[in-house]
Amino acid sequence: MFITTPEFLPQHREHRRQVMQIITTAQARGQDRLAEMNQQIAGNLGKIITALQEDTGQQPQEAADAS
Repeated sequence: MFITTPEFLPQHREHRRQVMQIITTAQARGQDRLAEMNQQIAGNLGKIITALQEDTGQQPQEAADAS
């Protein structure tokens, strides 16, 4: 069982950033399976981040960055 709290949002965002870099690099190298496996991780991190943001009333990071 995995439990996290909003105090870990920065770590989850950084992890997602790293995973997205892995996906980009894997796709550029033609490593489709590696990219596919990390897409699932990125999706899970997105769900975690969204849920924690909703719990704290924060707007999504992308929207916050745009303002």
